[in-house]
Amino acid sequence: MHAFDTAAMERAASDEERFAQYEESSALFKVLSRLPDQQLDVMVLRHLRGMSPSTVADVLGVPITSVRSDERHARHAVEAVLSTESDPEGKAL
Repeated sequence: MHAFDTAAMERAASDEERFAQYEESSALFKVLSRLPDQQLDVMVLRHLRGMSPSTVADVLGVPITSVRSDERHARHAVEAVLSTESDPEGKAL
């Protein structure tokens, strides 16, 4: 998920690329806000905080299998929503 990658914004060569990255980030955070709490926690800790699955499991007090499952379900949900909100060129609407 490139929207989590703030370096992608820095690498953008033009205003158009920076705006496209901003739109992607905005769409991603909107979708994330709709996730169940446990999935949101896992995605934030894994992808924004950069924690390993085992560290996330320890922080949340859940089995590592739950972290992996929540991450997988969250990724599928995010990808499904973002792909339906894209135009044929792949740009978020």
